[in-house]
Amino acid sequence: MEIVKVYGVAGKVMCQFVMGNRGLIDKGITPSLVNDGEDCMNNQHFVSKAFRVFAVNSILAAAGVVMGTFVDAIILGNALGETGLSILAVAMPVYMVYNLIGYAFGVGGSLKVSECIGAEDKDGACAYFTQAMLFSVITGVLIAVFGMLFLPQLIVLSGGTGLADAKDYIGPIVMTAPVFILAPVISLLIRSDADPGLSTIGISVSVVVNLGLDLILIFDLGMGVFGAALAMVLGQLTAVMIYLLHFLKKHNHLKLHRASFSPAAAYRLFRGGFGIASTFVYQGITLIVINNILSAVAGLSGLAVYNILFNISLFAYAVFDGISLSLTPLVGTFMGEKDTEGIYNTMRLSLRTSLILGVLCTLILLLFAKPIASLFGMRENLPLVVLSIRIFALSVIQSCFNCVMASFYQTIKRQVFAGAIYFMRGFLLLLFFSAWFIPAFGVSGTAMALVAAESITTAMLLIIAVVMKKKGGYRNLLLFTEPVISQDALLETSLSSDITELPRCVEEIEAFCERLEIDAKDAYFINLTIEELAANIINFGFNDGKPHYINIKIALFDEDIYIRMRDDSTSYNPFEESDEPDEALDYLGVSIVRKKAKAFAYNRTLVFNNLLIIL
Repeated sequence: MEIVKVYGVAGKVMCQFVMGNRGLIDKGITPSLVNDGEDCMNNQHFVSKAFRVFAVNSILAAAGVVMGTFVDAIILGNALGETGLSILAVAMPVYMVYNLIGYAFGVGGSLKVSECIGAEDKDGACAYFTQAMLFSVITGVLIAVFGMLFLPQLIVLSGGTGLADAKDYIGPIVMTAPVFILAPVISLLIRSDADPGLSTIGISVSVVVNLGLDLILIFDLGMGVFGAALAMVLGQLTAVMIYLLHFLKKHNHLKLHRASFSPAAAYRLFRGGFGIASTFVYQGITLIVINNILSAVAGLSGLAVYNILFNISLFAYAVFDGISLSLTPLVGTFMGEKDTEGIYNTMRLSLRTSLILGVLCTLILLLFAKPIASLFGMRENLPLVVLSIRIFALSVIQSCFNCVMASFYQTIKRQVFAGAIYFMRGFLLLLFFSAWFIPAFGVSGTAMALVAAESITTAMLLIIAVVMKKKGGYRNLLLFTEPVISQDALLETSLSSDITELPRCVEEIEAFCERLEIDAKDAYFINLTIEELAANIINFGFNDGKPHYINIKIALFDEDIYIRMRDDSTSYNPFEESDEPDEALDYLGVSIVRKKAKAFAYNRTLVFNNLLIIL
């Protein structure tokens, strides 16, 4: 049977009701989470499960993104020595430009898509998806055209004066700009559409393709830096082809749709992700400045050593970038649902996880600096590389905190605060200390500059957040503006996969209906709806033997009754009539609900199933 999705009444109400309706707020009955211990625990279960899925996949995806240049650095260092590493260092600003555009449109589009999916605005999600794709392709084509026209000047600007072979690597990378920009955009968008796994698979396969082709093209065929560039391009193209499989899936929300393609629309989308993506602007500029300073101070060997340090730093930052990027779909969706506690729970998990991983990363870099440095084929300057890695390790924990907090502030629309964090840590302070420390301490001064920039940014962030919290009356340093809470307006309760809990749930609903003086007939249908749908979900959705939960919310609005049920089974929709005889028998109760309901909708959001029923 065809799934009924109502985008007139139900679509608008899903946006308004799921976790907080503007109309409800205006009427003084803002939905919120209850403070009951068990219900909070079960809500935490939903947040924890979504965070685990998105964080793991985002970390792997972010690590996969930097693995391409990391692999190239190891192979070029061993195959061509300082020359290969220097060429890669000169090419890094180009990659930063690609990351800037890809993450700006990708994160901006992902945030908008997440909010629309959380608000059940299917047309809006498709429109933002279309804009992000088209603007990315157009920008990539323009970069490819102008980049090839001014390739020699680009190489000189990046500090590559005297590197004759640099054009053989940078030329193919510039020529295929649309591929490099489109890859992160699609990856971020499909992650927002409940498909983080495919994003991780695409990036992982691209790394394997890049590595395999590097070995073949560089060592077997002797194609040098051109072979490395070709391997990188084909790896990125492979990732894009894998991402496109998402659009063949049944529960895909994203399709090309009529949308505004004006410069103003492009600016709004780009601006939405620029706070996170701005780090690549700053990285690109600081790379150019540091490359030129090192060329003057330490020559070719200085560029080679710095390229090793930069690639290691990118790999370490990928862990925290992964956590930061997982915040966008989660916090974006919870914001669309006005789920304040979901947002706070996500941030608690994010900060705790990033701190643990930050300590672990610091210890690994301190203890294993020498074997890590040896991977890149450096012999003469190995002690200098080891020292630089160990100094850099002292900045990792601060960087982890700064990245996560800046990403969160960007997501909750505090772009100025987020932008200030990125600007201070990645540009102003880093340039200041680099210009001071590199002439004084040589290549190791680059690592010292990173420690100083991250540490001062962390201190400033905490001081400003404390002042703003006291001045604005916020609950904590997250500085999130909460709606006014009214406990009487909404009932929230939870069920586990144990069907014997249903009677307890029924009692809570009866007490809620009695307290709000809901008509006896309506109260009966509320209980019938929840009993039938919950029973179907438990019997046929929770069939893998693992612990599961159903989160239930009930509220009144405009004399209608709204019920939202969220469960963590795998894409189970009880409104679909089954061909199985036993399920068909149970479906009789669901069919009564369908006939009674004024509207109903099923939606797969994040890693959950959401049902909205209007009675």
